Amino acid sequence: MDDRSALLVRLTQILTVTAPRAPLADRLCLAYAEIVGAEGAAITVGYSTPDRTTLSASDDVATRLEDLQDVLREGPGLDAFRNGSPVVHSRAEQGRLWPMLQQAMNEHRLDVSLLAFPMKPDSEVLGAISLYSGAEPDLQCSIEEAQFLADAIGVAILGRFDREESTDAVWATRDRINQATGMVVAQLGIRSTDALAVLRAHAYAHGAPLEDVAAAVVSRKLDFKAIEESEG
Repeated sequence: MDDRSALLVRLTQILTVTAPRAPLADRLCLAYAEIVGAEGAAITVGYSTPDRTTLSASDDVATRLEDLQDVLREGPGLDAFRNGSPVVHSRAEQGRLWPMLQQAMNEHRLDVSLLAFPMKPDSEVLGAISLYSGAEPDLQCSIEEAQFLADAIGVAILGRFDREESTDAVWATRDRINQATGMVVAQLGIRSTDALAVLRAHAYAHGAPLEDVAAAVVSRKLDFKAIEESEG
């Protein structure tokens, strides 16, 4: 199994044991923080528009940090969104790069390290995942793996269905995706929203159209339970 598949299996495993009624973004946010090795995280989209929205924050600290970045207009999440690349700096560098944010953090007694990864599955940056930890940033995976997961989560949460085919073809594909989603629900014992997220992330990881992944599931060529068991 390649590293990307292993990461997606880990993400799926964490999803299956988190609170099933919590929103998908919340559970993906918590799963990402756990895999990367951070204490908390937040997922925000629309940084450069009036529609800026924090879809999820793992805790009160992550919420406060997102609010401060929004008000002060500086910080790792904003930099990751603007530059489309990971933002990982030492504590000393953070103070130099974001002096107003650092001052505000000191006032709120937020003695943490910050980092962020853009959600950029293609040329468009969809948003960013900001993270914090109590010490110097110490990722439990490589920067490349953390970036891949951020991109996959962007697809899982914000995946779009843009097609130029006929209406009949579109609906046929939708039916196949719905059928595949139901099969993944049965395979993994997860919610339908989670199952669709798994399908989207798998499609992104393997550079395949979502409808091809769905067709593989429906034809029983792809079984996520078998993948999970082989990794376990």
